[in-house]
Amino acid sequence: MDLKKLRGAITSEDVLGKDVIDTNGVYIGVSDKFYLDPKTMRVLGISVDKGFLRKGFVISTNYISEVAKHAVFLNIGPSTLLKGRLVFGVNGAKIGTVASVELTQDTNAVAAIVVKTGFLGIKRVHVPKEYIQSKDKNIFLNITKPELLRNKSFNSSGSRAQMQ
Repeated sequence: MDLKKLRGAITSEDVLGKDVIDTNGVYIGVSDKFYLDPKTMRVLGISVDKGFLRKGFVISTNYISEVAKHAVFLNIGPSTLLKGRLVFGVNGAKIGTVASVELTQDTNAVAAIVVKTGFLGIKRVHVPKEYIQSKDKNIFLNITKPELLRNKSFNSSGSRAQMQ
């Protein structure tokens, strides 16, 4: 093995146990594992531990912009961080909060959100991405709360939506 090729290489010590920071400078968690393709030995991604009793997730290497001395920097803001954000209708009325985020397979793209609404947030409404107008600090839909709750495609059991 040519040791010159190893100079400048990133080791597991450079990645594991480091803070993970998103594109907005927000602390996400700590890198705790990395995943290798068993045939090519290529790194596929890292898992991020978000702390005690908080579910972590895996980040593809496509979303890592830099591995620095004290942190791993991402080139995205993970969509799973939308959980807990407020949801408003097109007219500005509060609908509820994001209970969970459904992602398009193997991407950071939001497929749908599940919104807690109603008295004490007991009801759950599945909202497909086409009804999400914007997702910054809060989520804004392109539909009103009454339209959302009245529409059978959102509040009946079926493949498009479920209300629990």
